[in-house]
Amino acid sequence: MTEPLPQNPIQPVSLWIYPIKSCAGIEVSSAHITPESGLAGDRDWIIVDHEDQQIWMGGNHQMALIQPHFDGSEMVLRASGKSDLRVPLNPAGQPCQARIWNDIDKVNETFSGQEAGEKAALWLSEVLGQTARLVKLGEEGITRKALLPLHVVSLASLRKLNQQLSEKGHPAVEHQRFRANLVIDHPELEPFAEEGFSELHWSEGSLILEMTGNCIRCIMPNVNPEDATAGREPLASVTALSRERQQKNPIFGVYAKAKSAGVLTRGQPGTATTKPISSDFPPA
Repeated sequence: MTEPLPQNPIQPVSLWIYPIKSCAGIEVSSAHITPESGLAGDRDWIIVDHEDQQIWMGGNHQMALIQPHFDGSEMVLRASGKSDLRVPLNPAGQPCQARIWNDIDKVNETFSGQEAGEKAALWLSEVLGQTARLVKLGEEGITRKALLPLHVVSLASLRKLNQQLSEKGHPAVEHQRFRANLVIDHPELEPFAEEGFSELHWSEGSLILEMTGNCIRCIMPNVNPEDATAGREPLASVTALSRERQQKNPIFGVYAKAKSAGVLTRGQPGTATTKPISSDFPPA
């Protein structure tokens, strides 16, 4: 059953989209959401190497320093020491095929896309230090099976993690390390309570997010978004806290999927259904 938390509702305190997978995100006040592809504008683009294979931040930490934002009909990319790159949201480059690793089925999958052109390829190659091309995925790629649509993290979990880091003499980390789409908070929320949610209800029940599994963390939270350096933390502390909760994998946050199309807005009051979830999924 749905169990409203007393007095103060669960609220989305931060809402993020990541236009290019593995690059920096954009905080938004609201976003359209669908069951098939999650938040509008989230991970519609990827960067591929000379073999048409998707590049990810775990393999090239410099991706963390690429900051996209939208300006009318264009996406603007910024990186330190480089002039801004402006890319049409509907690129006129050549059609292409991109290979994306499916970590659920452990196979490479091929999807159609549209290249952003040689100027974008040169800019990205210089920033990343390797041959790179920017590709906007087609509908099949955006809605692919292995793309887990929405990532949810609570501030209660982040506070617990930062307490652990402080006790070990490490600096606190921001939620951006975990690349969540939806950051939730509530005065009475216990750390890692989101792992016990089965649904979140928004807009008086008209928008329902179904929790689909726990997020198994990889190396990416160890990459500092400020300078692209990487160490052992916070993943080592995430692993230790997960073991305390009898989790066999390093878990931080959960995945969710909208049951129907709607609009998710920062500050929207919501309630949680607290039937436990049992399955874990790999990181998106």
